[in-house]
Amino acid sequence: MKAKSALTVALAAGIASTAAASNTPTTLSANNGKVVQVAHIYYNVASGEKIITLIGDGQTAGAQDDDSGPVWAAVNGNTCSEEGYTTSYFFGIDDNSDTSLGGPATSLSTNITNLDYGDIAIDTLVDCLHFSWVTDHIDVDADTDGIGDGVVGLSGEWTIFDCDNGRELDRSTRLPIISILLTDLPGDISGTNDPDDPANTFAGYTLDLDLTASSLTSNLMFEIGDSDGDLQGAAFGNNDVDINSDGIGDGFSIADSSIDPATGFPFVDRNFDGLADADLDGDTYFDWSWGLRFYQPGTGDSNGDGVIDALDGDIADSHRLIGVGFGAPEGTATSPDGGVTWAWEIDPAIQGAGFGSEDRFAQYFPPNGAGDIVYEGGYFFGGFACAGVNYTPYSSFEFGLYGPVENPCVADMNGDGVLNFFDISAFLGFFSAGDLTADINGDGVLNFFDISAFLGLFAAGCP
Repeated sequence: MKAKSALTVALAAGIASTAAASNTPTTLSANNGKVVQVAHIYYNVASGEKIITLIGDGQTAGAQDDDSGPVWAAVNGNTCSEEGYTTSYFFGIDDNSDTSLGGPATSLSTNITNLDYGDIAIDTLVDCLHFSWVTDHIDVDADTDGIGDGVVGLSGEWTIFDCDNGRELDRSTRLPIISILLTDLPGDISGTNDPDDPANTFAGYTLDLDLTASSLTSNLMFEIGDSDGDLQGAAFGNNDVDINSDGIGDGFSIADSSIDPATGFPFVDRNFDGLADADLDGDTYFDWSWGLRFYQPGTGDSNGDGVIDALDGDIADSHRLIGVGFGAPEGTATSPDGGVTWAWEIDPAIQGAGFGSEDRFAQYFPPNGAGDIVYEGGYFFGGFACAGVNYTPYSSFEFGLYGPVENPCVADMNGDGVLNFFDISAFLGFFSAGDLTADINGDGVLNFFDISAFLGLFAAGCP
């Protein structure tokens, strides 16, 4: 593993509002081709640490903090691997099809936005994000570390939203929490970049973006679904919502569903339908979403000369495909009709399984003259089928949230998931040092009662 200088990050809190169109889902076909999973990148935005792990050498997951774990994840890219399937699908989001720049005329459009969604518990802290991208943009590996050095001008923007279930309906309830722009994304270094060449490959990358640093006092954690105004130390969250649309925050948290006695409506009801914005689909869980759009080389100002690259000739490698890998929450592919139609049943027992995710996503046109991203339609891919030839992706794109999680086994003092002598040794070390980690009964005092409580938990075993 080694540090990498390429890849920069910009963060912002906010994005354009949306406009309306049809909401009839349409079936799409996934892109296919030989995807070579090149590397996993760990990047800490607070400390600047970058670690590259070539696929096959092991991967990182979660934040730098040992207490970080998955809180929502759809990262299982090949859910039929146990059945012998090895196909890797991806969805090509952007091929720079603006013909004024010389690009091909296709159904994809530069800066188009894809939006996926799910359910999550209120007051969820997020300290790390998991991303992916797949591209045939030509790149170089000048430092011979096995990963592209970064394609100038090739960028991806990921935005997290509160109060959204991916529908055209109720889009007015959607509120951004944080937007993350990754610039100069690594590309394909295989040397087989001719789309007409049967040997042509696409480069796949995954990234864990750590928002905390144990060595720093600052962090960029955010909270999804704030209900009480307490962001729990997070840097971003919607805890001052404008409930009357006058452009001024009214001091209410986004998941506050208490009733306004003057109107009988929930306080946070930004579309004024009498229902709390926090649960648009009525399943008692908080609704959230994430959006993604890519920026092609030639559509920005890569060298900072004040001129769009397409106008001054500074285009490094434009008009090539970039997309995102498919993912799915932990679960099982099922067919109620013997293989004709398929659905994905999420396993709620798995920690962080992408609860509320479904085989559908929404797509938006690029921002118009008013800055609105206009709803273009809803799409799905038909679900996984793990038998026969009907193997099609679940349309939850690969994405994961990590956050601080409590160890469910208090006696597991070293956090390795196993109770043994090392946990007893760790407890005695904490106890003798006066460390309140050994305060098992939580009374603020270390004494015999803590030893007794620890031995009882140890004997009971981990759940």
